[in-house]
Amino acid sequence: MLTPAASWEARLIYTGERARDGDYALNDLASLRARPLHAARDFEGHTDRDVHATTFLTRHAGSKVTFATTTGFVRWKTTDETDLDYTPLPLITRSNAEKDFQFTQEVRFASAPAAPVKMMHGRMSLRWQAGVFLFTQNYDQSAVNNFAPFVLSPFIPIPVTQHSPDAALDDTGVGVYGNGTLALTDKADLTIGARVDRENRKADLSTFFAGTTILGVPVNVNTEKSFSNVSPQVAFSYRVQPDAMAYFSVTGGYKAGGFNPASPAGQEAYNEEHTWNYEGGLKSAWAGRRVIANVAAFSIDWNDLQLNLPNAAVPGQFFISNIGSARSSGVELEINGRANDGCLVFGAFGVTRARFGAGTTSNGVDVSDKKIPNTPGYTATIGTELSHAMTSAVRLYGRAEAVFYGAFEYDDANTAGQEAYSLTNVRFGARGRRVFVEGWIRNAFDTKYIPVALAYGQLAPSGFVGESGRPRTFGITAGVTF
Repeated sequence: MLTPAASWEARLIYTGERARDGDYALNDLASLRARPLHAARDFEGHTDRDVHATTFLTRHAGSKVTFATTTGFVRWKTTDETDLDYTPLPLITRSNAEKDFQFTQEVRFASAPAAPVKMMHGRMSLRWQAGVFLFTQNYDQSAVNNFAPFVLSPFIPIPVTQHSPDAALDDTGVGVYGNGTLALTDKADLTIGARVDRENRKADLSTFFAGTTILGVPVNVNTEKSFSNVSPQVAFSYRVQPDAMAYFSVTGGYKAGGFNPASPAGQEAYNEEHTWNYEGGLKSAWAGRRVIANVAAFSIDWNDLQLNLPNAAVPGQFFISNIGSARSSGVELEINGRANDGCLVFGAFGVTRARFGAGTTSNGVDVSDKKIPNTPGYTATIGTELSHAMTSAVRLYGRAEAVFYGAFEYDDANTAGQEAYSLTNVRFGARGRRVFVEGWIRNAFDTKYIPVALAYGQLAPSGFVGESGRPRTFGITAGVTF
């Protein structure tokens, strides 16, 4: 961090990662439930990942206007090999290489915190911000499926290699946004804003069987498409009392369309997704701000929902498709209470009803009123954090929390799912002015659960492969701050 002047600040942040890991911990869902944390293979794969991310930020705080920029570069690549059938049988392996480069640039202007624009002879004031966001992305993937003899057909007695995909995706985009918050009175604020987005996406996609056309004609797609949208925002807040504020907001959401590196024929492209987000609630503080209580109700309506679907023709391959409409509605409650400086009690509870809309079809199957995948019916957290000053320089602390997840479905057809489960996490340690050391236990009661499972067709006896959640894990962390 550099501060060349009192009003200027600059930060340079670099993050690097190098990972050399084993194969994906996937196994047939029924087998995994009968014998958690086990997988069976005839081929030992690996996953190699390298990530480099650099961010440069500047900020100038003027007397009337603040100015900020964010410049980001991300470059990553992965190379992995896996036993694609995830069984002890020598059926299919997959080699996959991906790399990506991303550049982002944001420039933002805003009114200074202490200098809103006065209006109506000083009876109203306006706080505002506006900016522009630019990005580019270049993504390449080369994946090869290796089929053993007789796997694709009893009439093919030789190994077969399928390139699915050999793809290059290039994206550019620009977004312009602005909003203003008008203080109507000393208690009421009205916020109005909008964002305009424009994205251009190019795709060069190939899928083919090496050395033969008997198994299918090569698919080559070289195309380009642009997407644009205006997303509005309106919000109103009212301070019921000095430490209690009621609010309501309506926001339009947007996700650009694009291209699938690999997909069934005719599904290479997908269109935009649009949402309307409604939220209202109350934020409050009590007992001299020792108790914080917030409650919110929300509803999200999707049109042309983009969903990741399995490709029935190629094992282990997924593609994005617009399947129709959906709605997710719920209520969230959060409470934090501090009995004294060394004792914090916290809790949160949320209920969600997430369903596909009428007439929604996924991969040719009607999923109307089915549950949206990977959305628990409820979530809850309860816990406490205790701390005690041993000396003026050393403080002991401990934290325990229990997290509860309601049942959820793995797929859009609601064929299989995870029952409700809970996890308990504990950490405790000592912290000085510059040094800390702590011990921790995650999933202290060793709960067995499967948070992720994928539809996998005939290669999995149950129709799904899944990955066990982390078992009980414990360790010690130490560090120095400066």
